Amino acid sequence: MTISRDSTTDAIAALLREGLRHIQGRGDAISETATLDLLIKPTLEALGYPPTYRFPEYGWLGNRLDESCFLQEVDAKPGQAAIIVEAKQYGVDFDKVPAGQVSANSPDQQIQRYLKQHKASGPNTFGVLTDGAKWRIYRRADRQSRARRRRQPGSPDIEFLGEYNFLPLAHSEPALLPDGLANLREQLAELVSRLFRENIAYGVTTLFAAPPPDNLADGLFSVLAEEGKPDAVLRQMLGEPDAVLQSRQEAPLTLTGLRQHAHDSFWGDYHYSPGLPLKAENPALFEPKAVVAAVRFRENVGLSRPEAALAARAFAAADPSRTGVVLAYADAAAGGMEARLAVAANGQVNMTAAFDPTLAAPSARAAADQLLQLLHQPPAAGLTAEQLMLPLEASQLRQQFYREVDRWTTRQQRGKDLTQRQAVLRHLVRVMFAWILKEENIIPPELFEQAFANAALPAADAYHREILRFLFHRRLNVLVDKRDDHSNARINGAMEQVPFLNGSLFAPHDDDDDLDIPAAAYWNADSTKPGLFTILSRYHWTMDEHRPGESEQTLDPELLSNLFERLITPTVEGTAAPLRQPQGTYYTPAD
Repeated sequence: MTISRDSTTDAIAALLREGLRHIQGRGDAISETATLDLLIKPTLEALGYPPTYRFPEYGWLGNRLDESCFLQEVDAKPGQAAIIVEAKQYGVDFDKVPAGQVSANSPDQQIQRYLKQHKASGPNTFGVLTDGAKWRIYRRADRQSRARRRRQPGSPDIEFLGEYNFLPLAHSEPALLPDGLANLREQLAELVSRLFRENIAYGVTTLFAAPPPDNLADGLFSVLAEEGKPDAVLRQMLGEPDAVLQSRQEAPLTLTGLRQHAHDSFWGDYHYSPGLPLKAENPALFEPKAVVAAVRFRENVGLSRPEAALAARAFAAADPSRTGVVLAYADAAAGGMEARLAVAANGQVNMTAAFDPTLAAPSARAAADQLLQLLHQPPAAGLTAEQLMLPLEASQLRQQFYREVDRWTTRQQRGKDLTQRQAVLRHLVRVMFAWILKEENIIPPELFEQAFANAALPAADAYHREILRFLFHRRLNVLVDKRDDHSNARINGAMEQVPFLNGSLFAPHDDDDDLDIPAAAYWNADSTKPGLFTILSRYHWTMDEHRPGESEQTLDPELLSNLFERLITPTVEGTAAPLRQPQGTYYTPAD
């Protein structure tokens, strides 16, 4: 039965009015569960998603969605969701990191991360962040083909569609809604037009008709998150359900001192495959093998880069010709799971950054998929240790990043004179430096979020002047006791904890006044011209220095100088970046 949008709008207005009144009557005793039950679930049902069309994850371990809504009844493998929902306790600030959780994300960051990375999210999936009264709507707009995404690993763009606040409904009478609260009714009608199941089904029937095909990484991450047993995980890695495995309860092939120390100190359980044949340069001298292992680390040990490297080296240490391919994982302290893929060969270890398999970063998904495709090749394919190392090579990730930022810079410099081109480059370095500080929670993350900018500013394109320039020149560049307040109280409050940085990077230049960058250049749903923040959010960032012989798929502050070296000559000459840089300026690889 088809329900009209008008009747749906009226029904949602009525249930939100009663639910908000009930919640406000309970004072501070309201919980996130009560918000879900009183406001959010009834609204989803009115939008056309009854319980049989929803898959709830609320109450599971951390880093899980609250609800996924589908266009058909949920079966064992529902495929792509029409809507994914992150519910919060009534009254929560969407742009603030929860108190006492330094490494956590703000709710706004959380829903965007789910929309980018959750396995239920796909092209044109809507993301909803709500406390029952406030509703923020996003959409995942991924226009790249699957094949192209494998060549150029990245995350889809996220389009911010709007924020709606229905709190005034709690103080309204039903008869006043059509006329006295006309603007509120328009907001409700717009929410319904975006999320109503009949509308979505009509617009994207072919898109949601069948679940998208899983890549190999999706299958591995599902087994890892849902079952977590090393033998099941390893069989999924090998693509052989009946593979014969070895475990820690059995005598290892060659128990080196390194492996003994590793599993006695860190490992809770592990299984490994005795070896996949590799191509030998001189078969008469040795027969190289790749030992593939899944290692679960003990409780309360955690999983850092050194532990993952040690596990990979342990399976490669018995023989110079041997390669260790390891998926190391452990329960995370804040809930959920933390995992790393690592490959060790010839004294070098390459690995992914740590990821949660339920929300693996695009770089981790792409690397895992490429590595698994190699492991699933038949023996006659002539697999080499170098091929196994390549998907986890950090330099590939850096090259991808350089290409994306170079294209963004070229777009912003196009048609400008030398002074203006230099201002663009200076601004780029400032933004990247500030982004790294944001990743370390030194700068409030909401200052880089589109939803915050839309809520704080009368016009989106004022972001560059009102927020970024104020952050750079009148916060990071000014001693705390000499600062002036921003005229906008919301922006001023968000910047209260920004530190002073002793240096000249953020000192104002005369040319800065002439530089004005539109909001679309920071956030852009067009994958052919992604915004700068869209690009930066696709990568893992770290402040840690890498150990010799280890390569992690992360970006670090060293990129600032390398990027400047790459872009300084094109900036001066107003041309595309040359293969070699003149004027004595050259890019030096981090290795």
